[in-house]
Amino acid sequence: MAPDHRLPVVSVADVADFLWRRVSIISLTCLAMWGIAVLYLIVATPKFTAEADLVIESKAPLGDTASVSTIVESQIGIIKSESIARDVIRKLDLAKDPEFAGQIGIRNSIARLLGWRKPETEAIAIRYALEVFQRKLSVKRVGLTYLVEVSFESIDAERAAQILNTVAETYIGRQMDAKYKSTFRDETWIKDRLNELTNQASSAQKALEDYYKNRKDMADSADAVDPGAARSQSTTRRQGELRELVAAAEQSTSALDNFRHALRQMDAVQQQSLPVFEARLITEALPPLRASSPKGLVVLGISTVAGLFLGIAIGILRDLSYRGIRTSGQVWRELQVPCIAVVPKVKPQAAWRKLTTVLSDLAEKRPVNLGSLHSQISSMRIGPQSVVTPALDAERRAKRALSSPPSPSRPKSRSIVRAESPIWTITDAPESRFTESFLEIKLAIDSTNRSGKRKQVIGITSTQAAAGTSTVAAALALLLAHAGSRVVLVDCNLRNRSLSTALAPTATFGILDVMAGAASVSETTWTDAASQLVFLPVGNDSRTPYASDILGSEKLDRLLQSLRETYEYVIVDLPPLAPFADVRAAAHLLDSFILVVEWGRTKVSVVARALEACNSMDDLMLGITLNKADLNY
Repeated sequence: MAPDHRLPVVSVADVADFLWRRVSIISLTCLAMWGIAVLYLIVATPKFTAEADLVIESKAPLGDTASVSTIVESQIGIIKSESIARDVIRKLDLAKDPEFAGQIGIRNSIARLLGWRKPETEAIAIRYALEVFQRKLSVKRVGLTYLVEVSFESIDAERAAQILNTVAETYIGRQMDAKYKSTFRDETWIKDRLNELTNQASSAQKALEDYYKNRKDMADSADAVDPGAARSQSTTRRQGELRELVAAAEQSTSALDNFRHALRQMDAVQQQSLPVFEARLITEALPPLRASSPKGLVVLGISTVAGLFLGIAIGILRDLSYRGIRTSGQVWRELQVPCIAVVPKVKPQAAWRKLTTVLSDLAEKRPVNLGSLHSQISSMRIGPQSVVTPALDAERRAKRALSSPPSPSRPKSRSIVRAESPIWTITDAPESRFTESFLEIKLAIDSTNRSGKRKQVIGITSTQAAAGTSTVAAALALLLAHAGSRVVLVDCNLRNRSLSTALAPTATFGILDVMAGAASVSETTWTDAASQLVFLPVGNDSRTPYASDILGSEKLDRLLQSLRETYEYVIVDLPPLAPFADVRAAAHLLDSFILVVEWGRTKVSVVARALEACNSMDDLMLGITLNKADLNY
């Protein structure tokens, strides 16, 4: 894939680096969430959950899992039904309980504020209490067993157990009532039908018996009157009546026997196939000893996880908001240039005092002819091939200034002003992270020196202005001097003389005067008494219109060569790479240079363009130093 379309690869090292950089934010968010959690645990009302166990004893055939599940789930639905809840609410008068009638109070308050109010009725109160009741009641099956676990949550432990036991009693009582009513209805119908059939059979049998008795009496009286033809007619009629009576008796008896046989078969079938069940309470609800919610460990665990995610989210947002370079790994990945140090941002302390105070005698300052100085600078810009008058021969005067002793009329040494500046952290806090970062720069310089490449003249530059180049140059020079080396700090940033203003605010003579032959090195240098650091300021207040020509001149080359012979390290403060050509003009005078990049503000593209503009200086590149880093980032 093209580089612009590749997805960013996040390694474990990147994640670890992100967590390390954002550990303070993540810790703060976790502490904040813990504080909210503790406040919630203090303010929240504890709730107690009472539990009871029911068993649904089913007589369904073994292996009929579907029937068992259907029965148990049906009973769970009955326990959670509105009818059971209404009976419990009426029995315990929960509609007047503040825990269940709280919504009514809130609604009435809102209604009063709005100026309208509906009349309160018992039915409405029960409905609101019913909503709260069903929300607090929980019924679930225990696995695939016949056990049903019923629980109820309340702010009162005794109340929770009472309500739950009432629920169980109401449910079991309803099941018993339903079973009794069903059995009673069946038995009543069977009894009535059996009595009816028995009465019919008895009546038919009695009618047959009465017929036999009457037949004998009638036969005796008929024989006495007409023993002949009358007997034949009477016999035929009686036989017909007898057959009817016998048939009726047999039919009634058969109906009764069939009904009794059908009852026996129905009982057998019901006992074998119908899934008859019975519910009973096996564990009575007791008042819980501990609150079920809020659970302290759970709340703290959730708050910890929430704090971690919130801190990570804030860290990611901060990463997205910072579009500049922030880590040494990013420098290497994006630019393929080593990052030799990350210098933290240090605020100057007001308690720091100046170790020395410069008491310059302004009367002894020698005025400088600005016109003559401008002519001398012009001669340096023209170069060695130009012909100049002896009076304006700056080259000859510069040689004399470098070799001549200082004039008795000028002070031999001036003390560097120790004002409120981060550079003095090197000596005031030698174990600070700021000092450690410059020790890393020194280690990088020493490692190149051990490899046989002596890095004596080291330039400090940056990609943009206000990156802290002068601070890095001064702090590095102070560290090297404090370590025992002979070090001179040279301010060659002719466009921004902040370093000279900070360390030698009253300096009148400087590097421009030395190059012009108006002063010697000893007359222009300032010294720190504690570390013996020597500083060569810019000096003259006049502006130099062609700084790149001056930095690339042979006069500066001779000056630096002279300083090489006297000092072990020559630290040169240079202007930014862009948009000026000063550094490229002075590149041939340097042994190496360090590129200062402002942490978090300088974009990768800006640094890349600056490196491309001075690609001829790649061999001199010692590395990149990230300055003004936020260690809490």
